[in-house]
Amino acid sequence: SWPPKTHRRILVESDLPAQSPKYADLVIHRFAERAWRRPLTDAERNELSSLQRKFLASSSNFRQSIRNTLSLILTSPQFLFLIEQSTSPQPEPLNDYELASKLSYFLWNSPPDTELLGIAATGQLRSALNQQVDRMVADARFERSTSHFATEWLDLKRFDVVDIDHQKFPKMTPHTRKHLRREPVHFLTHLMRENRSLRNLIRSDYVVADETVAAWYGISDRVNSGANYIAVAHDRPGVGGILTQAAILSGLSDGRESNPIKRGAWLARKIIAEPPPDPPPNVPELPADQDNLSLREKLEQHRNQPGCAGCHSKIDPWGLPFEQYSAGGLLKKQAVAADSTLPDGTDVSGLTDLQEYLAEERMEQVAFSFLKHIATYAVGRHLTWNEIEFLRKQAVEFESVDYAARDMVRFLVRSDLFLMK
Repeated sequence: SWPPKTHRRILVESDLPAQSPKYADLVIHRFAERAWRRPLTDAERNELSSLQRKFLASSSNFRQSIRNTLSLILTSPQFLFLIEQSTSPQPEPLNDYELASKLSYFLWNSPPDTELLGIAATGQLRSALNQQVDRMVADARFERSTSHFATEWLDLKRFDVVDIDHQKFPKMTPHTRKHLRREPVHFLTHLMRENRSLRNLIRSDYVVADETVAAWYGISDRVNSGANYIAVAHDRPGVGGILTQAAILSGLSDGRESNPIKRGAWLARKIIAEPPPDPPPNVPELPADQDNLSLREKLEQHRNQPGCAGCHSKIDPWGLPFEQYSAGGLLKKQAVAADSTLPDGTDVSGLTDLQEYLAEERMEQVAFSFLKHIATYAVGRHLTWNEIEFLRKQAVEFESVDYAARDMVRFLVRSDLFLMK
């Protein structure tokens, strides 16, 4: 039909005379309110109307005058940035329209919809935050946010660029990589929507997979969903939770061999928020010409060099249990030494023991790490020391709800960290 829907959304139907000043004002003001995600001030209305009149006078083309005015709206700071107006240098609460935009770009990575702006217009958004979080998490647009957040938090771009050795992993085709890349995103989305415990991040008796991902893990007989990702139970050893997902483990390798240093540093930074110090300059690589040495022996030599032991004492113990997994993110067929003594003295014999340790002994730290990373994503900036310590203390409180994922998001958007500017 003509005009198409996209056309009618801008040049709206009205009883006003076509090409009249009042119709131009209707189109421009409605568009600006959608673009700027709030009502216009009288001064803004007058300025936009005046601009359209000037464009019309110079071109004598009604639609071109509207097009030029809309272009200015879309290149304005009010559209390009989430502007939070302040009257003093002190912290101030967001107004409801600012809160609606902040919430929408956090959970949808897009502008607020009509319902969210409608609640903001009544001044009741703060009291409806729990219900709106639940509604927005259930919406398909939520996957935009989890895609960006998972990519940043879990360092998934490593998988995008790693050069996989196709002789060793011939089944790691571009098609398979594309589907494995989506697995962590859908897994995280599932945790939020079902309000599952964050313990499932560490270990879970299910995977969230489509047919391609299920085939990679050897459970294709349990999935008949095509390209749709669904939660499916498994009984395979070495599968379940983000620590065993192929996109993450393969990204933390060189595409040919596993890399306990990369994997250990990743776990320390991303999962338990205990990042190792930056390496000193000119640190030598692991010896490449000593094939007679095992990986452990090469690491021992590396640690014994001046300046290396301090960093590696906080990296290697976390990475060695991952040695059971190949650069393709699957359990190695041959037995390998994957035992390790963790920084606190706990002995683990492999990744299963490490998962048990993290899920039972270190969940407060896992919850804190999740809160820290998702809060950083939500507010779009680095957190202050006070904010980090606030989240560290709050993480303990979520034990009472078994670290339910969506409950933690609800808490975040109701906290001053999110509500204040």
